[in-house]
Amino acid sequence: MNEYISWMQDNWYAFGNLFSQFAFLLAGVWFARKILRTMRASQEQFGALLKLSLTDGLKEQSKPSASTDTSSPYVLADWPAAQAPPLSLPGPEPRSKRLSKAWKGAIVWLETPIGSEGPGPLRKVVRWLQTPAGN
Repeated sequence: MNEYISWMQDNWYAFGNLFSQFAFLLAGVWFARKILRTMRASQEQFGALLKLSLTDGLKEQSKPSASTDTSSPYVLADWPAAQAPPLSLPGPEPRSKRLSKAWKGAIVWLETPIGSEGPGPLRKVVRWLQTPAGN
């Protein structure tokens, strides 16, 4: 037992370093688990909303058009039911459209005039460093 205590007294810096590394590792694992739980909950919520919207769309299509929905007491019986458009996820942009946006941005950047207000900040710093200290 005395050997371990003397080893810890001799190598306290290494022991503290090892302890702090384990603490950072545990904090990183805890943080990653928390982020993954949040992402999973968000995905589940989105999936539930998508499923709900799809089943509502199927219910509306199967109902006859003359019947009125009186599920809510706050809706007037004569008020027309709102027809929601079907949900769809946006598809990826075509590659040609993405490239054209990139080229447009590059051309606009190249066409902008270079500032003619005077020397740039880097040149000002270089000149300031080159001047003698007494001036």
